[in-house]
Amino acid sequence: MRDACRIAWNELKHKYIALLANVLFSALIGFFLAYDMVRALAGDERGSMQPGVSFPVDLWLIAVVPTLGALAFSREYISFGYLVSEEPFLKRLRFFRIWAIPLKVVAWSRMLYMMMCLGISLLVCVSVFITFSGSALLGVLSVGEYAAFVFVWVGYAFAVSGINPYLEFGTNGKAILIGSFTALLLIIAGILMFYSYFRQPVYLWVFEWARGNPPVAMILSVLVAVFGVAGFRRALMYRLARKDLP
Repeated sequence: MRDACRIAWNELKHKYIALLANVLFSALIGFFLAYDMVRALAGDERGSMQPGVSFPVDLWLIAVVPTLGALAFSREYISFGYLVSEEPFLKRLRFFRIWAIPLKVVAWSRMLYMMMCLGISLLVCVSVFITFSGSALLGVLSVGEYAAFVFVWVGYAFAVSGINPYLEFGTNGKAILIGSFTALLLIIAGILMFYSYFRQPVYLWVFEWARGNPPVAMILSVLVAVFGVAGFRRALMYRLARKDLP
């Protein structure tokens, strides 16, 4: 684990500009999420808001927040041509193989790298969200219920963000692009299906569930995060063990 931490930190500290961009983007997400959520709840607490108002809240939470686990403003992601033609993640994996670094260390280093990026970004995102939504939402929720609601989405973000290192080191540039766009389309379709079936936004359903039993919501969110990270690490290990490098 110590070697994995060292590898993850050495890579992250050389990408401080991309990390700073990620942090600024996280602050914007926190602001827009707070603004949209307060505006949506002002319409009707039971969820009969117009989809044009409540849909962005679900999209921010479900589709955008988990992407903070990757440095989306680094060259690997900004330049699609570079991502596909140069295969930067594949080059990094070759380097690890040349130095005979154990696959367990490689997999953990990628998961730790993701958690560092996500942890720093979420800290900023949640801080901004609390600053701009706290006064409005605490009029509807108690402090414990509000904390549980935030915990649920933080746990979800950590659980789902594990797919980032899996795609980066377990696949290739084309798969990352195709997987990202496919996931976005599936999330949009899933949100719309949820609307049609439950007649309310996803975030409001979570909102009411967290309000019902805050301790259970927080415990489950932590468990989901742990099992999500562990599951994607295991999947990445499996993939790396069977990956043939050209």
